[in-house]
Amino acid sequence: MKSRAVIPVAALCALLGAGVFSWWKARATPLPPGPAVTAVAPLEASAPRAGVPAPRRAAPTAPPTDAASPASALPPMPGSLQDTEEDGSVQVDATGHLVVSPDLRRLFDYYLSAMGEEALPVIRERILASLRAKNLPAAAMDEAVRLLDDYLAYRDAARTFAANQRGAALDVGARLESLRELRREHLGAWADGLFGDEERVDAVSVERMKLQQDTTLTPEERERRIAALEEQLPADYRASRDEALRPLQQQTVERELVESGATAEDLRQHRLATVGPEATERLEAMDREEAEWARRLAEFRARREALGQSEPNPAARQAAVQRLLIDSFTPEERLRVEALDAIDAASGAP
Repeated sequence: MKSRAVIPVAALCALLGAGVFSWWKARATPLPPGPAVTAVAPLEASAPRAGVPAPRRAAPTAPPTDAASPASALPPMPGSLQDTEEDGSVQVDATGHLVVSPDLRRLFDYYLSAMGEEALPVIRERILASLRAKNLPAAAMDEAVRLLDDYLAYRDAARTFAANQRGAALDVGARLESLRELRREHLGAWADGLFGDEERVDAVSVERMKLQQDTTLTPEERERRIAALEEQLPADYRASRDEALRPLQQQTVERELVESGATAEDLRQHRLATVGPEATERLEAMDREEAEWARRLAEFRARREALGQSEPNPAARQAAVQRLLIDSFTPEERLRVEALDAIDAASGAP
């Protein structure tokens, strides 16, 4: 089964990031789990909590559905969700109430990613069917339905906000603060469970940008304040980020070693000391693969250059180059060649 990717990835970035991704696979070290579940105070199923606005009973375009009733017949899963695994999860606390967390938001977003393929009422019913299948306690199920409808209302309001702010002279900090207020308007105290960690990361990022632009600070003072900001980030986020950056740091050190005259044996000893023998063997195998790729690419470009000089007819020359490309590379490799050519053209490389 494949997992549903909710975040779009630019094709060129995916192609040109192959080196870092390959290093990551070679190291064979899984990322730490996502942010820890944020438990909230138990909710009363029959009344809103003190100080929290009464949740909206339904999203603007989706009629409420009785959580206890059986799910109506649903059409087949949309194409984008077929052969994928449901993302996110639902947790319940010891008293049988819903735990509001980023995992629950990921569950909602998994189905909502099919917007455009399916109407919102159908997607809402799919989410409700998923919740019912988990056999939640009655209180937790009621809270999940109310939270879903509040979340749908927030998403609708956020789209309107984004449309109204196009072209407005708001900085990043102001836009994020407006979204924060919008979340609390529609979700009340539930907003912190769904978005709290994300908002803390965003707040640190905004303050970091301000420090980077503050010309009154010395480099030492700037670094000291940035380090203090980093301590405000959620611990799991810091651990995941540091682990994700480790391949880049390893590549930087290796490049510096090579540029300083290190031999292949020096590089091998460095890898053995930092990533261990198994990852070292995989890295060396990938080095050989990359060297072979570089050789094939150089040979193709030389033959393409020769065609450019020997074939005066533009149409015939283009057809010959296309045939050479097809004969030299697989479909996936051809995408990589075209991406590298585009990068070279944009940078003015010969």
